[in-house]
Amino acid sequence: MDQATGPVDGGRPPALGLVDQVTARLAQYGSNAKHNISEGFNNMTPQAWIRIIVIAGGYMLLRPYFLKFVTKGAVEKMDRDDRKARGEDSTLPHPELTPNEYRGIKDKLYADDDGVQDGSDWGQKARLRQRKMLRELLEEDERRRAAQDEDADIQEFLED
Repeated sequence: MDQATGPVDGGRPPALGLVDQVTARLAQYGSNAKHNISEGFNNMTPQAWIRIIVIAGGYMLLRPYFLKFVTKGAVEKMDRDDRKARGEDSTLPHPELTPNEYRGIKDKLYADDDGVQDGSDWGQKARLRQRKMLRELLEEDERRRAAQDEDADIQEFLED
């Protein structure tokens, strides 16, 4: 008897081709997944729902911080590798700069007050206002001290 026409070897079904086997296996996986998912949701207790909500919420809340931490570590590693490739000391980030220069404070202190263009640097106007206010306070303090010194000079010439 031919394999395509009927059972061979005592009633076993005929051997399926490779495509038929793959199709049957995928259909079985699909029905298993459908059954397991529906049973999983139907048998969920309130504790299981709370657990899923806590896990998903925690993931959504902590993911940005985790990504920021990982990114920061990767950038630091790339900087270390670049410095190592250039032959610089990898323990110091920028040995030729002082901490204030590194932060850019000297440039900000001596910058022109008209340096605000289009607001691309957030808070620049506020920093400039603060800087102007501090300068005015220092100038007022200097004027007050100068006035006190003048009064002291006048007092020594006056007789009691």
